[in-house]
Formats: sequence, structure tokens, C-alpha cells
Amino acid sequence: MDEQPTPRVEPSRQAPVVSRTAAIAVRTTERGLPTQVKIGAAEMSRAPEDLAREILSLCQLSALRQQVARRRDLLDRGFDPNVIRGLNLATEEDLAKAEADARGNDDGPPDTWMTVR
Repeated sequence: MDEQPTPRVEPSRQAPVVSRTAAIAVRTTERGLPTQVKIGAAEMSRAPEDLAREILSLCQLSALRQQVARRRDLLDRGFDPNVIRGLNLATEEDLAKAEADARGNDDGPPDTWMTVR
């Protein structure tokens, strides 16, 4: 009996990356090019630069997640780590740092010049 190959999750089938408010969701290629962007109506009233910055950040995070998934898949399929390293895919450490940066530091004071009196 022939062994069936393990089905792989194609990039287009990966879960979207969602903003903290869940009002923005993106799917991208492994290189961060958006293939799907959903923006909630309330987000459209934001400053264009802020909205664009958040969408770009989500696209970058999506790309890192997909690259790490591709790296895992290639390792699972027996590719030599030296060959995979040559593909310049994100590492687990790159993803962990990006995930931590995306969560931000909610424990500290806000970045503002205003103070509470």
C-alpha cells in the first residue's frame, strides 16, 4: 500500500493575522504581500498613516508566521538545514520577538507627554 503524503497547509489557507482590536485582519504571502485585507468600518475614521502603519505591521507578522511554518514543513520533510538557511526564511526566534513586539508592553505607562494629576 502506498503511503499518502501528509497534507500541507497552503499559505492561502493559513489563519489571518488579526489586530489587537480584531477590527483589521490580513493574509499575506510568505514575503508579506497582502492577499486579503479586512478593515472594520470604525477603523476607517483613523488617521491614514496610523491605519497604514498597523496594516503594514500585520502584514510583516503574517509573513514571519508563514515563513516559520514553511521552515517547519521543510524540516519535517527532511530538507537539509543548510539548504533551508539559504532560503532566508524567518526563524522561531524572529517570530517570537515579533509576536512580543506586537503584544506591546501593557504593564508600563503609556507613551505620552500628558500626565494624570
